[in-house]
Amino acid sequence: MFKRLLCLICLLVVISMLVSLIGCSQSAEKEPVASDTTTTKAQTTTSKPATTTTAAQTTTTTAAPEPNPLETFYEITWVTQLNADWREGRWDELELEELFNVDLQVWAEDGRNTERMAQLVAAGDIPDYFYMPQAPMQPYDMYDAGIIRSITLQQMKDWIPGYVEAMEKIPIGFKYNLVPGKDDEYIGFTFNQMGSCQFFYDATCVNLDWLEAIGYGFDESQLTPFKTTVSGYEQYNDNIYFAEGNFTFEEYNDILKKFTEDDPDGNGIDDTVGTMYMPETQWTNMTQEGLFGFVHDAKYLYKDPVTGDIVPKYAYTPYKDYLQWVADVIAKGYMTTLPGKESWVTEYCQLSGTNKVGVMSIVSDGYVYLNSSGYQVYPPQNIFLQEQFKDARFVIGPMFRGPEGKLVNMTYDIDPYGTGSYRLQLIGAQVDDGKLERICRILQYTTFSSIENYTRYNNGIEGIHFTWAGEPYKSNIIKVNAADLPEEYRGQLKVFSLFYTPSTVQSQIDNALKDGYWWFMPFMHYYGLFEKYALNPEKHLSEAYMGRELFAQYNEVSAEINAQLNPIIADFKNRALKGQIANFDTEWSQYIDQLYANGLQRLVDDFFNNPEFEKYDPGLKFILKE
Repeated sequence: MFKRLLCLICLLVVISMLVSLIGCSQSAEKEPVASDTTTTKAQTTTSKPATTTTAAQTTTTTAAPEPNPLETFYEITWVTQLNADWREGRWDELELEELFNVDLQVWAEDGRNTERMAQLVAAGDIPDYFYMPQAPMQPYDMYDAGIIRSITLQQMKDWIPGYVEAMEKIPIGFKYNLVPGKDDEYIGFTFNQMGSCQFFYDATCVNLDWLEAIGYGFDESQLTPFKTTVSGYEQYNDNIYFAEGNFTFEEYNDILKKFTEDDPDGNGIDDTVGTMYMPETQWTNMTQEGLFGFVHDAKYLYKDPVTGDIVPKYAYTPYKDYLQWVADVIAKGYMTTLPGKESWVTEYCQLSGTNKVGVMSIVSDGYVYLNSSGYQVYPPQNIFLQEQFKDARFVIGPMFRGPEGKLVNMTYDIDPYGTGSYRLQLIGAQVDDGKLERICRILQYTTFSSIENYTRYNNGIEGIHFTWAGEPYKSNIIKVNAADLPEEYRGQLKVFSLFYTPSTVQSQIDNALKDGYWWFMPFMHYYGLFEKYALNPEKHLSEAYMGRELFAQYNEVSAEINAQLNPIIADFKNRALKGQIANFDTEWSQYIDQLYANGLQRLVDDFFNNPEFEKYDPGLKFILKE
């Protein structure tokens, strides 16, 4: 009996254990969908299968290929300024097509051909990327008409970062050519030419032989000799020197008097004159109006010392002093006027070429191109290139001070940027983001990726298109004449690069110090004279500083007001130059009253003094050397 009972108990225990095991098994299969704690327990329980699964997932992730930004093939149409002589399959085209998986279809067109550009736009033949200075429409009109597309600042940062980095050095560029209503989107690529705002177009040139003859010569240690880069013209290195004159206003007037009256050329004939008066242009700033603290450009505005208003030069009190001085030296015969029968440029070249004028305004770098027929007509080279004057010597630099010790000049451009069809490179509206990215990558490569690439796609191939005068990338480029190039290497360069010119200040200085290639601007930069004499206006009339809306309002209002002001301005100046103003102070006061009464007051109140019109900021233009 006991044995049967024991067996029964054992059987019940076995059954109970089996039920328990079955329950545990079912519970284990459901645990992965339970709580985190349960999941952890399940992973622990089934550690081997879980490890295997994880390893498989890791392998899949690391094997994923990186996206190829050049995978998609694009055909890109391309037009720049001087492509009329384009040869299909040129070396640079083939290089870039291979590198960027594209077919570059360069149109044999000249973007300056007004009639042809009008035909293309009228027909809807818009290139993907183009520079069209003589387009029938301005860039903003093209944008409004849906002909071109925009590009955002973020796209520039992602696809052409070198362009953004270059603009950050003079950040006013970020306010140029904005899409209306936007502050981070642009209607194209704005030019960035650092050289244009680190360069004086004009300089003062004085006959050095005459200076010595009247007792105002320089010590030899003060003179820096010019050295030409043009082979075959080395004999003229002794004709030009550079110096900082530091002559006072009184000394300048005495020099003009003696140049006129004391026979400085020693020929015994009264046939010389101190200087010539020329219409105020970019040729005259350092020699004429710069002595009084202003320049010719009407976009430069000044804070007047009398009224306290911000005004253009024609209402700036020193302008009165300038006209009074000019009238005086003309009346005395120390400054001659041009005949006025031909263009002033023609008459200026003719008069200066006689070697009878002692002080001249010159193109600051014209003598660098001694073999150029276009520059040979300008002084001083139009003098010493004549056999009879081959030994004539000249000194170039900032020479004379005005009555208050001032002397200023203006940079060729106020900053590296600009607006309008001549200062923008554009993208056709048909270009999608993918193609725009590819265009940007090409431009980044050719323009910003390295100095070697920049040189290659802007100046050509070393040993074929040019040679270095000295150390590569630190000396002057000596170009090979186009006629001497192999046929496959001819044609306009700079086709596939963006219009960007980095600062060349340091290379200019290096060329001068290491190889002796001195000319006016490296002389000015090396001795710290560029910043010393460059004029920073109080404000600059431009869309970038005023804002697009205020600038548009100004243009509309000023067009009407200037029609009233211009006759008043012209009359005062003409009477001054003809010696018809007896009392400058009295008549200036009357003149200013007329200006304000005929609209200048409104321009001052609504625009010039308006705090929304930002003051001028030069950025790093005086510091950048690169």
